[in-house]
Amino acid sequence: MLTDFGKALRKLRIDHSLTLGGLGELLGVSAAYLSAVETGRKPVPSTLLPKLQGQLGLAEVDLRGLEVAAAKQMNEVVMGLGGHRSDRAKELAVAFARRFETMDAQEVERMLAQLDKLK
Repeated sequence: MLTDFGKALRKLRIDHSLTLGGLGELLGVSAAYLSAVETGRKPVPSTLLPKLQGQLGLAEVDLRGLEVAAAKQMNEVVMGLGGHRSDRAKELAVAFARRFETMDAQEVERMLAQLDKLK
């Protein structure tokens, strides 16, 4: 059974006249792997959306739709805090992770609205 992300990805493939194998070649992954992502047997990797954007030149609305659909099926997020991130940025990430479990729907909407303003 296809996930919401799988349906969106399949539609995208069809709109671009691509098979699983054809899209897999463009993205450097196997058709079997893409099929597993479409059906939810594999999680949506964080690198997939930027690769799709780069290879297919997606419109912003299409990319946003894929982001929303991918988020719906995620159970966890792994985020690297190393590199050139400031201590303050790391503090923000950890504070958000701690608070996330107790956020109500209104708080979630307010946070998303604030983040949308930054785009």
